[in-house]
Amino acid sequence: MKIKEYTTELDVDKKNVLREVGHYVIVKEKYNSPQKFADFAREKLHLDMRAEEYVYILGLTSKNHVLGVFEISHGSIDRSVCGVREIFVRLLLSGAAQFVMIHNHPSGDDSPSSMDCQATQRLIEAGKLMGIPMVDSIIIGDVGHFSIREEGMARF
Repeated sequence: MKIKEYTTELDVDKKNVLREVGHYVIVKEKYNSPQKFADFAREKLHLDMRAEEYVYILGLTSKNHVLGVFEISHGSIDRSVCGVREIFVRLLLSGAAQFVMIHNHPSGDDSPSSMDCQATQRLIEAGKLMGIPMVDSIIIGDVGHFSIREEGMARF
């Protein structure tokens, strides 16, 4: 199975469209645990090796199959800016039924910052309004990962 990585561009009418920029070949499987998402982030996106903070959104089907991978932000050593609108443009264009946000902490510490928790809560609320629920927000550190859902740090 191929999981496609996309970017957005404007077409000749200045409308947002998806453009494939790469793909990942994987065994077709359901991504139904923080560990599986963390493994994907390490093996395919190499988030445990990045020197700056990267934020990705994985658009999912209702059966937890990954539809698309979107790099949302590439920040500095300790922060990244994520626009809610930009995230939902990509999710709507890809036909995602739900999504997961995954990002790294270059420091290696996978503990969430207050900004991580605030961004997660904003996306949870936006997902409820848009009918595309957020499944989890996962932080990748040097050796471990942190699931905001699993740790009960937000109301999903």
